Amino acid sequence: MANISKTSNPSRFGDMLAEDLYATGAKGQKLKDQRKKRIEWLRKKGKQDPDCIKLADKLEQCRRKHRCKSAACSECGYAGQRLVPRVPRRFLKAQTGGGKIVCVTIVPADGLTRRGRLDEANHFRAIRRWKDALGRAGIDWFVGATDWSLNEHAKSRHRPRWSLHFYGFTITKDLERLKKSLKEQFPNNDAIPRPVKVREWDGNKKALRYVLKPNFWRRVATDNAERFNKKTETTRSCRATKKERLRSREKMELLLLLDKIGTQARLIMRFCQLINVGGTKATIVLRKPKA
Repeated sequence: MANISKTSNPSRFGDMLAEDLYATGAKGQKLKDQRKKRIEWLRKKGKQDPDCIKLADKLEQCRRKHRCKSAACSECGYAGQRLVPRVPRRFLKAQTGGGKIVCVTIVPADGLTRRGRLDEANHFRAIRRWKDALGRAGIDWFVGATDWSLNEHAKSRHRPRWSLHFYGFTITKDLERLKKSLKEQFPNNDAIPRPVKVREWDGNKKALRYVLKPNFWRRVATDNAERFNKKTETTRSCRATKKERLRSREKMELLLLLDKIGTQARLIMRFCQLINVGGTKATIVLRKPKA
């Protein structure tokens, strides 16, 4: 990676997005076209909103060696998604002697927010709450990031809500005990029947890239989906969700929030820190309290 300047912060995510992380060739052109389309979309859909115009201007200035570093930029978002698998992979491999590395997905009930109410301060407060809850569940270190979806019910059983949730990695010597502890800290309810998912990591890079996934969806729930059981050759009704694209106002609201908080603010690092060693190599180090 290129050297960072004297004014750069060695723990700031944006300063780690070196030019070699950005896509080139056909992929780079595709992402550039996506950024241009997003700029046009913001100017058209948000022409009455000064924040949308400001974001469009910011994205328009993004170019080689002068990147905008916005979490709402398709090119910078891709660079961040490439950085993340490199760094945690080395860290996770170094921790394998302490137990099993597991992928954890948590959908907290207190992460639901009405449309139009996404807020930077609420995002930071939620991360603090959840890091404390992870500690109460017996989790030592955790490396992950937040994610969003717009949750609806096909029959309007629940009001449409933004669901702020998170995904990441930790280590455990007892998988079932960890699941039980997490379920105690993040209980289910009618809107979120399965808030906790834990599975052993098989080393696949796709699981790492998912940490900072750049695409967000509207999830529409239904109660009368059918599932086929191969053993009994019967079907049963069950809950299910289908993914659909965000509506214009929802997409705009989320893009503005992403730009405000920045990519680094999405990270959830418990007893860990992302740093640039010598200004040339991004890495994760343990930062456990001395006590």
